[in-house]
Amino acid sequence: MNLLSECLAVSLPFTETDIGGTNTAGSDDTVHWTSMVGVERALVYVELGTWDAADDLDTANIEQATSSAGAGKKDLTTSSATGDYDTDTPIDADGDFIVFDIRPEDLDVANNFTHIRFYGAETGNTSADNISCVYVKMMSLMKPEQSGAAVAASKLYINKV
Repeated sequence: MNLLSECLAVSLPFTETDIGGTNTAGSDDTVHWTSMVGVERALVYVELGTWDAADDLDTANIEQATSSAGAGKKDLTTSSATGDYDTDTPIDADGDFIVFDIRPEDLDVANNFTHIRFYGAETGNTSADNISCVYVKMMSLMKPEQSGAAVAASKLYINKV
């Protein structure tokens, strides 16, 4: 029997952090990438905390890359008036949230894109704009059968159906 903890991974790339106008709670462009390898679906939950009423979350999208260092990064979702995140009606108040539902096949797998991250920005930042983000990755309950000797510190799932 597979345990729920073996099928669900939750990470908090950042919590209640002032985005300072740009990026995802850090100026380092390689922060907060998470792998989609072996994942069936990832939900990315983003919620605004203390937020300046004069500001809007102008950009909110998921980026994809070929490594955890952000190599070759490009947008997976878009932020525009006609994009995935509608910038004509952005979120802009404490408690407002966005949920992105991402599957590995949504990525540019033909070009080896395997990692995602949330990117958010408020270009007209006037004061504190706090934002939190959670990645919830779901793996298969029925792991593919593997054969061969187990390797130390690894997990072997054997399904005899």
